Amino acid sequence: MLTNKFKVNYSIGAIPNGIKTDTFTFFLLFFYSNIIGLNPGLAGLAIFIALCVDAITDPLMGTISDRTNSKYGRRHPYMMISFIPMSLGYILLFAPRQDWDMSQNDLFIWMTLFTVLTRIGMTLFDIPHRAFGGEVTKDYEERTLLMSWREMIAWVAGLSNAFLGYGVFFASTPEYPQGQLNPDAWFPFALTGAIIMIVTVLYSSFTTKDNNENLSKWTGTISLQEILKELKIAIGNKSFLIFFFGNLFLSLAWGLANTLTLFVNTYFWEFEATQIKYFLPIYLAATLLAFYITPRIIKVFEKRTIVLISIAGVGFLSPAAFVMFNLGLTPEKGSLELVFFISAFLVILITFNVIGIMVRDSMVGDIADEVELQSNKRQEGILFATVGFMQKLNAGLGSFFAGQVLAFINFDRLNHTAEQAYTLAFIQGPLTTLLMVVPFIIFFRYSLSAQRHKEIIKSLK
Repeated sequence: MLTNKFKVNYSIGAIPNGIKTDTFTFFLLFFYSNIIGLNPGLAGLAIFIALCVDAITDPLMGTISDRTNSKYGRRHPYMMISFIPMSLGYILLFAPRQDWDMSQNDLFIWMTLFTVLTRIGMTLFDIPHRAFGGEVTKDYEERTLLMSWREMIAWVAGLSNAFLGYGVFFASTPEYPQGQLNPDAWFPFALTGAIIMIVTVLYSSFTTKDNNENLSKWTGTISLQEILKELKIAIGNKSFLIFFFGNLFLSLAWGLANTLTLFVNTYFWEFEATQIKYFLPIYLAATLLAFYITPRIIKVFEKRTIVLISIAGVGFLSPAAFVMFNLGLTPEKGSLELVFFISAFLVILITFNVIGIMVRDSMVGDIADEVELQSNKRQEGILFATVGFMQKLNAGLGSFFAGQVLAFINFDRLNHTAEQAYTLAFIQGPLTTLLMVVPFIIFFRYSLSAQRHKEIIKSLK
Protein backbone atom coordinates (compact mmCIF):
# COMPACT_ATOMS: atom_id res chain seq x y z
CA MET A 1 0.00 0.00 0.00
CA LEU A 2 1.17 3.52 -0.75
CA THR A 3 1.64 5.85 2.22
CA ASN A 4 -0.19 9.17 2.43
CA LYS A 5 3.21 10.90 2.52
CA PHE A 6 4.11 9.39 -0.84
CA LYS A 7 0.72 10.30 -2.30
CA VAL A 8 1.21 13.92 -1.25
CA ASN A 9 4.80 14.10 -2.53
CA TYR A 10 3.80 12.51 -5.82
CA SER A 11 0.67 14.63 -6.27
CA ILE A 12 2.57 17.88 -5.68
CA GLY A 13 4.08 17.11 -9.08
CA ALA A 14 0.68 17.89 -10.60
CA ILE A 15 0.98 21.54 -9.56
CA PRO A 16 3.10 22.72 -12.54
CA ASN A 17 0.71 21.23 -15.07
CA GLY A 18 -2.26 22.60 -13.11
CA ILE A 19 -0.82 26.10 -13.36
CA LYS A 20 0.14 25.76 -17.01
CA THR A 21 -3.21 24.22 -17.98
CA ASP A 22 -5.19 26.95 -16.20
CA THR A 23 -3.12 29.68 -17.86
CA PHE A 24 -3.16 28.15 -21.32
CA THR A 25 -6.87 27.38 -21.15
CA PHE A 26 -8.26 30.59 -19.71
CA PHE A 27 -5.62 33.31 -20.09
CA LEU A 28 -3.21 32.75 -22.99
CA LEU A 29 -5.52 33.50 -25.93
CA PHE A 30 -7.06 36.40 -23.99
CA PHE A 31 -3.62 37.91 -23.29
CA TYR A 32 -2.39 37.80 -26.88
CA SER A 33 -5.64 38.82 -28.58
CA ASN A 34 -6.99 41.35 -26.05
CA ILE A 35 -3.89 42.77 -24.35
CA ILE A 36 -1.09 42.58 -26.92
CA GLY A 37 -3.33 42.88 -29.98
CA LEU A 38 -2.39 39.77 -31.96
CA ASN A 39 -5.05 38.69 -34.41
CA PRO A 40 -7.04 35.94 -32.58
CA GLY A 41 -6.86 33.70 -35.63
CA LEU A 42 -3.05 33.89 -35.57
CA ALA A 43 -3.00 33.37 -31.79
CA GLY A 44 -5.11 30.25 -32.17
CA LEU A 45 -2.84 29.06 -34.98
CA ALA A 46 0.26 29.50 -32.78
CA ILE A 47 -1.32 27.30 -30.12
CA PHE A 48 -2.28 24.73 -32.75
CA ILE A 49 1.29 24.59 -34.08
CA ALA A 50 2.55 23.93 -30.54
CA LEU A 51 -0.04 21.17 -30.32
CA CYS A 52 1.33 19.58 -33.49
CA VAL A 53 4.79 19.58 -31.93
CA ASP A 54 3.29 17.87 -28.88
CA ALA A 55 1.85 15.18 -31.14
CA ILE A 56 5.47 14.19 -31.84
CA THR A 57 7.24 14.96 -28.56
CA ASP A 58 4.67 13.43 -26.16
CA PRO A 59 4.73 9.85 -27.51
CA LEU A 60 8.48 10.20 -28.12
CA MET A 61 9.00 11.13 -24.47
CA GLY A 62 6.80 8.24 -23.39
CA THR A 63 8.78 5.80 -25.52
CA ILE A 64 12.13 7.13 -24.30
CA SER A 65 11.16 7.02 -20.62
CA ASP A 66 9.81 3.48 -21.01
CA ARG A 67 13.22 2.35 -22.27
CA THR A 68 15.45 4.26 -19.84
CA ASN A 69 17.44 2.45 -17.16
CA SER A 70 19.34 4.60 -14.64
CA LYS A 71 20.05 4.76 -10.92
CA TYR A 72 17.10 7.15 -10.66
CA GLY A 73 14.76 4.82 -12.53
CA ARG A 74 13.07 5.20 -15.90
CA ARG A 75 11.22 8.45 -15.28
CA HIS A 76 13.03 10.70 -12.81
CA PRO A 77 16.07 11.81 -14.87
CA TYR A 78 13.77 13.70 -17.24
CA MET A 79 11.57 15.05 -14.44
CA MET A 80 14.58 16.57 -12.68
CA ILE A 81 15.74 18.72 -15.64
CA SER A 82 12.31 19.69 -17.00
CA PHE A 83 11.99 22.91 -14.98
CA ILE A 84 14.55 24.70 -17.16
CA PRO A 85 12.67 24.86 -20.52
CA MET A 86 9.31 24.85 -18.73
CA SER A 87 9.89 27.98 -16.64
CA LEU A 88 11.94 29.83 -19.26
CA GLY A 89 9.29 29.39 -21.94
CA TYR A 90 6.45 30.29 -19.57
CA ILE A 91 8.06 33.54 -18.41
CA LEU A 92 9.03 34.73 -21.89
CA LEU A 93 5.59 33.86 -23.24
CA PHE A 94 4.09 36.69 -21.20
CA ALA A 95 6.98 39.13 -21.59
CA PRO A 96 5.74 41.13 -24.65
CA ARG A 97 4.21 44.54 -24.07
CA GLN A 98 2.17 46.84 -26.26
CA ASP A 99 4.98 49.43 -26.33
CA TRP A 100 7.40 46.93 -27.88
CA ASP A 101 5.72 47.81 -31.17
CA MET A 102 6.02 44.28 -32.56
CA SER A 103 4.43 43.42 -35.89
CA GLN A 104 1.75 40.76 -36.20
CA ASN A 105 4.32 38.36 -37.67
CA ASP A 106 6.79 39.04 -34.84
CA LEU A 107 4.12 38.47 -32.20
CA PHE A 108 3.00 35.28 -33.92
CA ILE A 109 6.55 33.89 -34.04
CA TRP A 110 7.21 34.90 -30.41
CA MET A 111 4.02 33.27 -29.19
CA THR A 112 4.61 30.10 -31.20
CA LEU A 113 8.24 29.72 -30.09
CA PHE A 114 7.67 30.09 -26.37
CA THR A 115 4.40 28.15 -26.32
CA VAL A 116 6.34 25.25 -27.87
CA LEU A 117 9.21 25.64 -25.38
CA THR A 118 6.84 25.67 -22.40
CA ARG A 119 5.02 22.59 -23.66
CA ILE A 120 8.28 20.70 -24.30
CA GLY A 121 9.37 21.42 -20.74
CA MET A 122 6.02 20.18 -19.46
CA THR A 123 6.34 17.06 -21.62
CA LEU A 124 9.74 16.26 -20.04
CA PHE A 125 8.10 16.28 -16.62
CA ASP A 126 4.45 15.38 -16.95
CA ILE A 127 4.66 12.28 -19.18
CA PRO A 128 7.22 10.45 -16.98
CA HIS A 129 5.43 11.66 -13.84
CA ARG A 130 2.08 10.25 -14.92
CA ALA A 131 3.69 6.99 -16.06
CA PHE A 132 5.47 6.64 -12.72
CA GLY A 133 2.13 6.99 -10.92
CA GLY A 134 0.52 4.34 -13.09
CA GLU A 135 3.45 1.97 -12.52
CA VAL A 136 3.95 2.38 -8.77
CA THR A 137 0.74 0.46 -7.94
CA LYS A 138 -1.25 -2.15 -9.85
CA ASP A 139 -4.20 -2.26 -7.46
CA TYR A 140 -7.44 -1.30 -9.29
CA GLU A 141 -8.85 0.88 -6.50
CA GLU A 142 -5.57 2.24 -5.11
CA ARG A 143 -4.58 3.39 -8.58
CA THR A 144 -7.86 5.34 -8.81
CA LEU A 145 -7.20 6.86 -5.37
CA LEU A 146 -3.66 7.93 -6.33
CA MET A 147 -4.88 9.55 -9.55
CA SER A 148 -7.66 11.22 -7.55
CA TRP A 149 -5.03 12.74 -5.28
CA ARG A 150 -3.07 13.89 -8.31
CA GLU A 151 -6.07 15.39 -10.06
CA MET A 152 -7.28 17.12 -6.89
CA ILE A 153 -3.88 18.78 -6.39
CA ALA A 154 -3.79 19.78 -10.06
CA TRP A 155 -7.20 21.44 -9.80
CA VAL A 156 -6.29 23.21 -6.56
CA ALA A 157 -3.12 24.46 -8.26
CA GLY A 158 -5.09 25.72 -11.24
CA LEU A 159 -7.61 27.44 -8.97
CA SER A 160 -4.82 29.00 -6.91
CA ASN A 161 -3.28 30.30 -10.13
CA ALA A 162 -6.64 31.75 -11.14
CA PHE A 163 -7.00 33.34 -7.68
CA LEU A 164 -3.59 34.96 -8.04
CA GLY A 165 -4.82 36.36 -11.34
CA TYR A 166 -8.31 37.54 -10.49
CA GLY A 167 -7.76 38.27 -6.80
CA VAL A 168 -4.27 39.78 -6.77
CA PHE A 169 -2.73 40.78 -10.09
CA PHE A 170 -5.95 41.64 -11.96
CA ALA A 171 -7.50 43.68 -9.14
CA SER A 172 -9.64 46.58 -10.31
CA THR A 173 -8.05 50.03 -10.55
CA PRO A 174 -9.54 53.42 -11.46
CA GLU A 175 -7.91 53.13 -14.88
CA TYR A 176 -8.85 49.45 -15.38
CA PRO A 177 -12.14 48.55 -13.59
CA GLN A 178 -11.86 45.18 -15.35
CA GLY A 179 -8.37 44.42 -14.08
CA GLN A 180 -7.83 41.58 -16.52
CA LEU A 181 -7.39 44.30 -19.18
CA ASN A 182 -4.45 45.90 -17.32
CA PRO A 183 -1.31 45.19 -19.42
CA ASP A 184 1.04 45.75 -16.46
CA ALA A 185 -0.46 42.86 -14.47
CA TRP A 186 0.38 39.97 -16.76
CA PHE A 187 4.16 39.56 -16.51
CA PRO A 188 4.25 39.49 -12.66
CA PHE A 189 1.41 36.98 -12.82
CA ALA A 190 3.43 34.69 -15.12
CA LEU A 191 6.67 35.11 -13.14
CA THR A 192 4.94 34.01 -9.94
CA GLY A 193 3.54 30.93 -11.65
CA ALA A 194 6.97 30.02 -13.04
CA ILE A 195 8.61 30.18 -9.61
CA ILE A 196 5.96 27.86 -8.17
CA MET A 197 6.51 25.46 -11.09
CA ILE A 198 10.27 25.27 -10.43
CA VAL A 199 9.88 24.58 -6.71
CA THR A 200 7.21 21.90 -7.09
CA VAL A 201 8.93 20.09 -9.98
CA LEU A 202 12.13 19.72 -7.97
CA TYR A 203 10.32 18.80 -4.74
CA SER A 204 8.19 16.05 -6.26
CA SER A 205 11.08 14.66 -8.30
CA PHE A 206 13.52 14.33 -5.40
CA THR A 207 11.04 13.16 -2.74
CA THR A 208 9.72 10.28 -4.86
CA LYS A 209 12.95 9.03 -6.48
CA ASP A 210 13.50 6.34 -3.80
CA ASN A 211 10.26 4.58 -4.81
CA ASN A 212 11.88 3.41 -8.05
CA GLU A 213 13.63 0.49 -6.37
CA ASN A 214 10.87 -2.10 -6.71
CA LEU A 215 9.59 -1.06 -10.14
CA SER A 216 10.17 -2.95 -13.36
CA LYS A 217 13.21 -2.26 -15.51
CA TRP A 218 13.25 -2.28 -19.29
CA THR A 219 14.63 -5.38 -20.95
CA GLY A 220 15.16 -6.13 -24.61
CA THR A 221 16.56 -4.31 -27.59
CA ILE A 222 15.93 -0.66 -28.45
CA SER A 223 15.89 -1.12 -32.20
CA LEU A 224 13.42 0.86 -34.28
CA GLN A 225 11.79 -2.35 -35.48
CA GLU A 226 11.25 -3.56 -31.92
CA ILE A 227 9.90 -0.16 -30.79
CA LEU A 228 7.40 -0.04 -33.65
CA LYS A 229 6.29 -3.60 -32.93
CA GLU A 230 5.64 -2.85 -29.26
CA LEU A 231 3.99 0.48 -30.02
CA LYS A 232 1.65 -1.29 -32.41
CA ILE A 233 0.50 -3.59 -29.60
CA ALA A 234 0.06 -0.67 -27.19
CA ILE A 235 -1.82 1.75 -29.40
CA GLY A 236 -3.71 -1.03 -31.17
CA ASN A 237 -5.31 -2.16 -27.92
CA LYS A 238 -9.12 -1.86 -28.17
CA SER A 239 -9.52 -0.31 -24.72
CA PHE A 240 -6.81 2.23 -25.53
CA LEU A 241 -8.38 3.22 -28.86
CA ILE A 242 -11.76 3.82 -27.22
CA PHE A 243 -10.06 5.81 -24.46
CA PHE A 244 -8.06 7.86 -26.98
CA PHE A 245 -10.91 8.88 -29.27
CA GLY A 246 -13.32 9.42 -26.40
CA ASN A 247 -10.88 11.84 -24.78
CA LEU A 248 -10.13 13.46 -28.13
CA PHE A 249 -13.73 14.59 -28.60
CA LEU A 250 -14.05 15.51 -24.93
CA SER A 251 -11.00 17.75 -25.33
CA LEU A 252 -12.56 19.50 -28.30
CA ALA A 253 -15.86 20.15 -26.51
CA TRP A 254 -14.61 21.07 -23.05
CA GLY A 255 -11.51 22.88 -24.32
CA LEU A 256 -13.57 25.19 -26.53
CA ALA A 257 -15.95 25.97 -23.65
CA ASN A 258 -13.11 26.66 -21.20
CA THR A 259 -11.15 28.89 -23.56
CA LEU A 260 -14.18 31.11 -24.10
CA THR A 261 -14.96 31.35 -20.38
CA LEU A 262 -13.01 34.56 -19.71
CA PHE A 263 -14.42 36.14 -22.90
CA VAL A 264 -17.99 35.23 -21.92
CA ASN A 265 -17.54 36.35 -18.31
CA THR A 266 -16.01 39.65 -19.42
CA TYR A 267 -18.13 40.59 -22.43
CA PHE A 268 -21.43 38.68 -22.09
CA TRP A 269 -22.02 38.45 -18.34
CA GLU A 270 -20.04 41.74 -17.87
CA PHE A 271 -18.17 40.64 -14.73
CA GLU A 272 -15.17 42.41 -13.25
CA ALA A 273 -12.14 40.35 -12.23
CA THR A 274 -13.02 40.86 -8.57
CA GLN A 275 -16.41 39.24 -9.26
CA ILE A 276 -14.97 36.38 -11.31
CA LYS A 277 -12.77 35.37 -8.36
CA TYR A 278 -15.93 34.40 -6.45
CA PHE A 279 -16.25 31.43 -8.80
CA LEU A 280 -12.97 30.03 -7.49
CA PRO A 281 -14.31 28.75 -4.13
CA ILE A 282 -17.05 27.01 -6.14
CA TYR A 283 -14.43 25.24 -8.25
CA LEU A 284 -12.50 24.33 -5.11
CA ALA A 285 -15.58 22.96 -3.33
CA ALA A 286 -16.48 20.90 -6.40
CA THR A 287 -12.93 19.54 -6.67
CA LEU A 288 -12.86 18.47 -3.01
CA LEU A 289 -16.32 16.96 -3.37
CA ALA A 290 -15.18 14.97 -6.40
CA PHE A 291 -12.07 13.82 -4.50
CA TYR A 292 -14.33 12.58 -1.68
CA ILE A 293 -16.83 10.86 -3.97
CA THR A 294 -14.58 9.19 -6.56
CA PRO A 295 -12.79 6.55 -4.41
CA ARG A 296 -16.14 5.57 -2.91
CA ILE A 297 -18.22 5.18 -6.05
CA ILE A 298 -15.43 3.23 -7.74
CA LYS A 299 -16.20 0.45 -5.23
CA VAL A 300 -19.79 0.33 -6.45
CA PHE A 301 -19.83 1.22 -10.15
CA GLU A 302 -17.69 0.31 -13.15
CA LYS A 303 -15.34 3.04 -14.38
CA ARG A 304 -17.16 3.15 -17.70
CA THR A 305 -20.47 3.86 -15.95
CA ILE A 306 -18.97 6.69 -13.91
CA VAL A 307 -17.40 8.27 -17.00
CA LEU A 308 -20.70 8.11 -18.91
CA ILE A 309 -22.60 9.72 -16.01
CA SER A 310 -19.99 12.47 -15.73
CA ILE A 311 -20.14 13.27 -19.46
CA ALA A 312 -23.94 13.38 -19.36
CA GLY A 313 -23.88 15.64 -16.29
CA VAL A 314 -21.45 18.11 -17.86
CA GLY A 315 -23.37 18.14 -21.14
CA PHE A 316 -26.70 18.74 -19.41
CA LEU A 317 -25.50 21.58 -17.15
CA SER A 318 -23.20 23.45 -19.56
CA PRO A 319 -25.97 25.54 -21.19
CA ALA A 320 -28.10 25.94 -18.03
CA ALA A 321 -27.24 29.58 -17.23
CA PHE A 322 -27.47 30.59 -20.90
CA VAL A 323 -30.90 28.96 -21.23
CA MET A 324 -32.09 30.69 -18.07
CA PHE A 325 -30.89 34.01 -19.47
CA ASN A 326 -32.96 33.50 -22.61
CA LEU A 327 -35.98 32.72 -20.44
CA GLY A 328 -35.48 35.98 -18.54
CA LEU A 329 -34.74 34.18 -15.26
CA THR A 330 -31.21 35.43 -14.52
CA PRO A 331 -30.26 38.40 -12.30
CA GLU A 332 -28.88 41.59 -13.82
CA LYS A 333 -25.65 41.30 -15.81
CA GLY A 334 -22.54 42.29 -13.92
CA SER A 335 -24.19 41.75 -10.54
CA LEU A 336 -22.98 39.66 -7.62
CA GLU A 337 -26.38 37.93 -7.59
CA LEU A 338 -25.66 36.63 -11.09
CA VAL A 339 -22.34 35.18 -9.87
CA PHE A 340 -24.16 33.18 -7.19
CA PHE A 341 -26.89 32.18 -9.64
CA ILE A 342 -24.39 30.73 -12.11
CA SER A 343 -22.47 29.11 -9.24
CA ALA A 344 -25.46 26.94 -8.35
CA PHE A 345 -25.11 25.14 -11.68
CA LEU A 346 -21.33 25.38 -11.77
CA VAL A 347 -20.65 23.45 -8.56
CA ILE A 348 -22.48 20.36 -9.84
CA LEU A 349 -21.05 20.67 -13.35
CA ILE A 350 -17.44 20.85 -12.11
CA THR A 351 -17.99 17.96 -9.69
CA PHE A 352 -19.12 15.77 -12.59
CA ASN A 353 -16.19 16.95 -14.70
CA VAL A 354 -13.49 16.30 -12.08
CA ILE A 355 -14.90 12.88 -11.20
CA GLY A 356 -14.75 11.97 -14.88
CA ILE A 357 -11.14 13.13 -15.18
CA MET A 358 -10.03 11.23 -12.07
CA VAL A 359 -11.58 7.99 -13.26
CA ARG A 360 -10.32 8.35 -16.84
CA ASP A 361 -6.75 8.93 -15.59
CA SER A 362 -6.90 5.69 -13.62
CA MET A 363 -8.13 3.81 -16.70
CA VAL A 364 -4.73 4.25 -18.36
CA GLY A 365 -2.97 2.17 -15.71
CA ASP A 366 -5.54 -0.58 -16.22
CA ILE A 367 -4.95 -0.45 -19.97
CA ALA A 368 -1.18 -0.64 -19.36
CA ASP A 369 -1.73 -3.91 -17.45
CA GLU A 370 -3.72 -5.29 -20.38
CA VAL A 371 -0.99 -4.21 -22.81
CA GLU A 372 1.67 -5.88 -20.63
CA LEU A 373 -0.28 -9.12 -20.82
CA GLN A 374 -0.26 -8.85 -24.62
CA SER A 375 3.33 -7.62 -25.14
CA ASN A 376 5.19 -8.64 -21.96
CA LYS A 377 6.37 -5.01 -21.64
CA ARG A 378 5.37 -2.19 -19.29
CA GLN A 379 4.55 0.76 -21.55
CA GLU A 380 3.02 3.30 -19.18
CA GLY A 381 5.12 6.02 -20.78
CA ILE A 382 3.57 5.81 -24.22
CA LEU A 383 0.07 5.25 -22.81
CA PHE A 384 0.21 8.06 -20.26
CA ALA A 385 1.64 10.29 -23.00
CA THR A 386 -1.86 10.21 -24.44
CA VAL A 387 -3.29 11.54 -21.17
CA GLY A 388 -0.83 14.41 -21.13
CA PHE A 389 -1.46 15.07 -24.80
CA MET A 390 -5.22 15.04 -24.25
CA GLN A 391 -4.88 17.64 -21.53
CA LYS A 392 -2.89 19.77 -23.96
CA LEU A 393 -5.54 19.12 -26.60
CA ASN A 394 -8.07 20.50 -24.15
CA ALA A 395 -6.29 23.84 -24.13
CA GLY A 396 -4.77 23.64 -27.61
CA LEU A 397 -7.76 22.64 -29.72
CA GLY A 398 -10.02 24.81 -27.59
CA SER A 399 -7.79 27.84 -28.09
CA PHE A 400 -7.37 27.14 -31.79
CA PHE A 401 -11.10 26.89 -32.50
CA ALA A 402 -11.89 29.76 -30.14
CA GLY A 403 -9.40 31.90 -32.04
CA GLN A 404 -11.01 30.97 -35.33
CA VAL A 405 -14.47 31.76 -33.92
CA LEU A 406 -13.29 35.19 -32.71
CA ALA A 407 -11.73 35.88 -36.11
CA PHE A 408 -14.82 34.62 -37.97
CA ILE A 409 -17.25 36.88 -36.07
CA ASN A 410 -14.70 39.71 -36.35
CA PHE A 411 -14.62 40.20 -32.60
CA ASP A 412 -13.19 43.62 -31.69
CA ARG A 413 -11.81 43.85 -28.16
CA LEU A 414 -12.29 47.64 -28.16
CA ASN A 415 -15.64 47.82 -29.94
CA HIS A 416 -17.47 44.50 -29.61
CA THR A 417 -21.22 44.16 -30.12
CA ALA A 418 -23.88 42.48 -28.00
CA GLU A 419 -24.52 40.02 -30.84
CA GLN A 420 -20.87 38.94 -30.84
CA ALA A 421 -20.89 38.38 -27.08
CA TYR A 422 -24.14 36.40 -27.39
CA THR A 423 -22.57 34.18 -30.07
CA LEU A 424 -19.65 33.36 -27.76
CA ALA A 425 -22.04 32.45 -24.92
CA PHE A 426 -24.05 30.22 -27.27
CA ILE A 427 -20.93 28.35 -28.35
CA GLN A 428 -19.77 27.94 -24.75
CA GLY A 429 -23.17 26.56 -23.69
CA PRO A 430 -25.53 24.74 -26.08
CA LEU A 431 -22.86 23.89 -28.65
CA THR A 432 -20.75 22.23 -25.93
CA THR A 433 -23.71 20.00 -25.07
CA LEU A 434 -24.04 18.86 -28.67
CA LEU A 435 -20.33 18.08 -28.89
CA MET A 436 -20.55 15.95 -25.72
CA VAL A 437 -22.76 13.41 -27.50
CA VAL A 438 -19.83 11.98 -29.50
CA PRO A 439 -17.54 11.03 -26.56
CA PHE A 440 -20.56 9.60 -24.71
CA ILE A 441 -21.20 7.20 -27.59
CA ILE A 442 -17.51 6.26 -27.80
CA PHE A 443 -17.04 5.53 -24.09
CA PHE A 444 -20.22 3.43 -24.12
CA ARG A 445 -18.14 0.79 -25.95
CA TYR A 446 -15.41 0.63 -23.26
CA SER A 447 -15.31 -2.90 -21.83
CA LEU A 448 -12.30 -3.21 -19.49
CA SER A 449 -14.22 -4.00 -16.29
CA ALA A 450 -13.02 -4.53 -12.72
CA GLN A 451 -13.49 -8.29 -13.09
CA ARG A 452 -11.52 -8.37 -16.33
CA HIS A 453 -8.72 -6.38 -14.66
CA LYS A 454 -8.54 -8.88 -11.79
CA GLU A 455 -8.11 -11.66 -14.33
CA ILE A 456 -5.32 -9.70 -16.06
CA ILE A 457 -3.42 -9.13 -12.79
CA LYS A 458 -3.81 -12.80 -11.88
CA SER A 459 -2.38 -13.81 -15.26
CA LEU A 460 0.54 -11.38 -14.91
CA LYS A 461 1.43 -12.75 -11.50
